[in-house]
Amino acid sequence: MKNFVTIRRKIDDIDEKIVLLIKERMNLCKDIGAIKREIGIPVKDTRREDEVYLHIMAKALESGLDPQKVESIFKEIIALSVFVQGAE
Repeated sequence: MKNFVTIRRKIDDIDEKIVLLIKERMNLCKDIGAIKREIGIPVKDTRREDEVYLHIMAKALESGLDPQKVESIFKEIIALSVFVQGAE
């Protein structure tokens, strides 16, 4: 039973790290959004999004994860990123 609790604690630690990394990503997205507004380019960049999906799906495949499942997670992350970039 101790192993079960230990593993759960490790999962909780990883979840907290994921949240902190998402926060870091959103902070960078705010910076990108400000730059985009400054130079007058659209927030939404579908070509860049496609690049991110291809890269992430390849990494998922290398890691033994289901690329489509990882892509669906990143669709949410990118949607949040686009929202944050457009927020002032």
